[in-house]
Amino acid sequence: MMKLRNLCIIATTILIISCSNEPFELFDIGKIDANSELFDDLKIFSEIKSESEDAVCVTFIYPFNVYRYNDESEIVDSQIIRNNLEFIAALDNTEDDSAIGLSYPISSVLEDGTSFTINNNEELKTAIESCIESEIIRYCEGVLEETNCIWQITSSTENERYNDSVMDFYEDGTGVFYDQGTAYRISWIALFVVEELHINLHLEGNSEIIEDWNFNWKVISITDESIEIANEDQSYTITKKCGIPNSCNYVEFRECPQENTEDKATFILDDYKDCIISLQQNTTNNSNVSLMFFEDGVSAEQDLNAIDSSGYQNITNPQIVYVKVNNKQDDETYIIKIVLFVEACESDDER
Repeated sequence: MMKLRNLCIIATTILIISCSNEPFELFDIGKIDANSELFDDLKIFSEIKSESEDAVCVTFIYPFNVYRYNDESEIVDSQIIRNNLEFIAALDNTEDDSAIGLSYPISSVLEDGTSFTINNNEELKTAIESCIESEIIRYCEGVLEETNCIWQITSSTENERYNDSVMDFYEDGTGVFYDQGTAYRISWIALFVVEELHINLHLEGNSEIIEDWNFNWKVISITDESIEIANEDQSYTITKKCGIPNSCNYVEFRECPQENTEDKATFILDDYKDCIISLQQNTTNNSNVSLMFFEDGVSAEQDLNAIDSSGYQNITNPQIVYVKVNNKQDDETYIIKIVLFVEACESDDER
């Protein structure tokens, strides 16, 4: 967990408000042992560069007093802290078997501008831990949502069933799971469960794949390039692959938006046929395979209201399209899914 904190608290700064140096007995001072988790959290906060321009989940305001305890738990000294560097020095100079003290109440501000008061060590610990969790979730979401990137699945166990599958995550909390030529719409969210980061995946439908993936996956490790997730005896590493053009590696077809729109495009589905056919098993001759496109599964099953494959404008973005495959070679008919996705394209001036 400390690894995750160090990754994600990079965007956080801390400032604390207090009164000037008055007699010790006038303050409600909270003792914080140097070997406590709260002390470690304070040290993480203090080591953040004050010039960070990223969002801050909890803001405290300098100056404030730090009180020092002797071996008999008596306050023997105080120091006015005016900035992060002084606070870092004060914490670094605290012996492992000693303690510091902060006087309460402490006035604080959340990133949405809401003011609140921290009255004791327990409330301070809760505020800091909530902020840490918020930053970790924000970091995780930022990694997964990176545009024009997909995530290649590799099993960390002997189960290699999904080693050729990929996932694509969108900023609205949805995504697509691609497996053996079929696309499954998913919803996802990063969350904490019992102080541990998880990624909840929910695939639509009722197939075997849904049973294998619809869980709160515990995040074992996370970097900008890969995430290791686990659930019971299953463990996978998903690795980011970016800048991949339209291809048959996964069945998602991207087009630039029409003029004056952000999420509408014209898809020439006929151009995708060779790619889709190449994914099908037991196919040696493309001329033996015919494709028809539909907006929903029922229409595909009943051959109703087929899409004009020479030019189709999407309804939603992204949009799952149902493809009815007729393989004359083995007299087999079945339905797969592809995804149409509209994304902004670079203009000639930006290239």
